[in-house]
Amino acid sequence: MLTTLPTAPVALRPQLQPAGVLGSPVHGDPWRDAGVLGWRDPALSAASSRPLTLREFIAEAMPQYGFHRWALVLIALLQQIADGELSRLIVTCPPRLGKSQLISKLFLAYFVYRHPHLFAAVASYSGELAYAHSREARHFYRATGNPLSKDSTAVGNWLTPQRGGCIAAGVDGPFNGKGYSLGIIDDPYKGPRDACSPTVRSRIVEWLKSVWFIRAEPAWIDAGAGALQRNLSAQVIVLTRWDEEDMVGWLLKQELEEAPQHWHVLDLPAIAEHPEDRPVYPPTVTVEPDWRLPGEPLCPERFPLQELQKIRARTGNFWWSALYQQRPAPSTGGIFQRSWHRAPFQRKHKRRYQPLILSCDLTFKDEDDSCYCGFVLLGLLAPDPGQRQKLEIEVLWAVRKRLGLPGTIHFLLSASAALQQQGLRPDAVLVEDAANGPAVVQMLKRKIRGLLPIPARGSKEQRAHAVAPLLEAGQVAFHPRAEPLVEELPRFPRGTKDLTDAFCHGALWLEERYWKGLGVQQAPVPMLLSR
Repeated sequence: MLTTLPTAPVALRPQLQPAGVLGSPVHGDPWRDAGVLGWRDPALSAASSRPLTLREFIAEAMPQYGFHRWALVLIALLQQIADGELSRLIVTCPPRLGKSQLISKLFLAYFVYRHPHLFAAVASYSGELAYAHSREARHFYRATGNPLSKDSTAVGNWLTPQRGGCIAAGVDGPFNGKGYSLGIIDDPYKGPRDACSPTVRSRIVEWLKSVWFIRAEPAWIDAGAGALQRNLSAQVIVLTRWDEEDMVGWLLKQELEEAPQHWHVLDLPAIAEHPEDRPVYPPTVTVEPDWRLPGEPLCPERFPLQELQKIRARTGNFWWSALYQQRPAPSTGGIFQRSWHRAPFQRKHKRRYQPLILSCDLTFKDEDDSCYCGFVLLGLLAPDPGQRQKLEIEVLWAVRKRLGLPGTIHFLLSASAALQQQGLRPDAVLVEDAANGPAVVQMLKRKIRGLLPIPARGSKEQRAHAVAPLLEAGQVAFHPRAEPLVEELPRFPRGTKDLTDAFCHGALWLEERYWKGLGVQQAPVPMLLSR
């Protein structure tokens, strides 16, 4: 059973009069700041020891607030946090819904009202935005008649007479010497450039591990006689999804590690989906059920269905899926649609490939923050005897690894030997002529048959668009051991790209070199990207 820490008395009590801040002597104003923060007659509040609920607090602090259905669901969860019944909450929702107003301003103020001896912390992608949230929270806290300490009323660090309060800073900013019982991270990424940057994501993860989480109060404290009791220590993460490996993606992956945090997720797509189309979460995560029928808008008062359909047409399927449906990888796929994936082609006789190739996408180094190397085995399937040749490419195997130059050399030698033992010796090994590619070709050209450097013509996206028609036409099939590639393709160009790029190099090489009747040559012909 969670223990709830002592709560503050109801707002607007006469005994709070000595805690005035601004000191302007106005008759009948016990806080001496009438005309600045809109002091109201204490008689308007009931003289009760029961603390306000969050909904009551919002109604007092912001009478014009619209209590829409999604907001009521979120308010109920935030109430559980203030009551000590919930400690981990992730909220993902579309832009311009009002999430920051509710969580980072109104709820932050309510938490300090309920627990004036505790600290709440708010962080956002910039210190300026975090300070703006803190400023509004301070206003709502004061507007409901609650006092500030005379010696600390700064926007980014304000205190109550009980020495609790609020601290604010930008993500990746300092919190040294400060702790908090409620931590709110609101929009940690400035935009898609940051959210999709492995460097920025890695830096923020390091900040989470080395600064943010270690400033939180412990979840359990000593109650005496060797017993432990629950302590109020809560985290709220709220954002709009940009990338599948953003902060929420990283936190959910951590749930599969040794110390899961048991997050509760409120996932709010702009248009309700069928339950079977929603993301699958780790078993330690609980998910708030969606109250809507499939196809219903989230907040018709602000964004009716017709408006959402216009937004979808303007943004396109890729960004619509990420920003509005909270699915960074579209359920149908991006450049490569999930419906295009097919099982291996049927053959009556033993399968033969002419040719079979191993396509490699290499990287520069093997540090933890480097890209993966991608290796894809694929071949042009030969027809059964007496049958007409068709363009049918089968992908037999795909694997990604973090490898530097020595590791790449060792892996290619081992993989070539293992494939040969299985009767799958590649006729060509394609290595992109970039990164570690030239060094690999130089070191292995006498040890691996058919090792060929491939020039990188065009961008990864251009090569993907050139290969996509092959999948759409049903000319590419995937064996079970190619599952990592099958999972990566619909997410492209988001997330990891190494297997997709290796596959595109190989598929285009097969099509241009063999299917178009060019025959085997000593060097690869230029790839044509004008499909």
